[in-house]
Amino acid sequence: MRNIKSLFVFLLSLLLLARGAYSQTMDCSQQGLTNILAPWYCNEINQAVVSVWAMWSPIAFFAMMLAFLLAAVMVMLGIAMRNERLKNFGVGELYEAAASALIAVLFLTISGILFGILPSFVTGPINPYVTALTYIHNTIDVTQKTIVSLYNVIMIDSFYGSVNIEVNIQGAGAIGKTLSSLSKLINPLAQEITFLFIIPAQVVSGLLLEGLLALTAEFYMILFFMYISIPVLLVPGIIFRSIFPLRSIGGMLIGMAVSFYLVMPVLFSVAYYFTNVGVIQNLASASASIVANSRGTQSQTNAASSNAPLVTAVNGLQSSMGSYFLSIFFYPALILTITYFSVTTIAEFVGGVSKTTKRMGLI
Repeated sequence: MRNIKSLFVFLLSLLLLARGAYSQTMDCSQQGLTNILAPWYCNEINQAVVSVWAMWSPIAFFAMMLAFLLAAVMVMLGIAMRNERLKNFGVGELYEAAASALIAVLFLTISGILFGILPSFVTGPINPYVTALTYIHNTIDVTQKTIVSLYNVIMIDSFYGSVNIEVNIQGAGAIGKTLSSLSKLINPLAQEITFLFIIPAQVVSGLLLEGLLALTAEFYMILFFMYISIPVLLVPGIIFRSIFPLRSIGGMLIGMAVSFYLVMPVLFSVAYYFTNVGVIQNLASASASIVANSRGTQSQTNAASSNAPLVTAVNGLQSSMGSYFLSIFFYPALILTITYFSVTTIAEFVGGVSKTTKRMGLI
């Protein structure tokens, strides 16, 4: 029984010492480490975290105290019944309850470390959400402008290319065929424009439209998890982790919150920082060239040869499609794979069963 009392004293002392030590150095005060390394977190996200935690903290602390109570009851029953396995199980649950209490007591500090300090080592004093969302928004904007510029020229050239005059004189024989062939002189560049510009431009615009849909999905996916990770995933995950039957669910929710709120936006900001600038410049340059060379009759004369400006602009877009799709498809797929791996790893680490429980054979 003395060992149990010593354990309680140790756990409470640990919580108090940890709270005092961390709150003085890793908070959003003027001299706090979080405010120094990640001022954007303290100015923008910390307020939302504090308001959410103020609503949920009573439930979290109630679940924490309930976990301590159940663990203490199991320890006492094990001692009273001389059941070593039940007592060891209760001791293991005491440690798990202490871990949940540590997370609950240091919630704001842990949030500052995970979502402020750790990203700052990768992106510097830059908000990864602002960086990722800005780059994606800029890519969406230039993609839309490129699609519109291509569409306008395609419609104009397709219209003038479709204009045709047919002369049919019944019984005229060779004279009717001669007059019909004269109609081709109305637009002698129609075939060249169709094969050199219209068809490649339609293919490129279709690819850009698919990329636009992917970019929009990525943009709103980041926004979605930015808003729900803490109130819907992280806080309930802490509560569920305090309850033994729901510990694995709590670990999964915590893993999802940390991964989608921390890992995913940081990786997106890094990936788009290194690849997005070149993609945006290529699309903007091609779009400006298409608009500049498509005014009036230039939409036909500048698309009628292999060296024409509009044809050159479309060829430039085709050559940049590799880096474009690498940026908006391959890297996001890789980021989501890493995010999923971090979810499973954190969930196993946070919500896994303790060795004491496993040794008992109850799981």
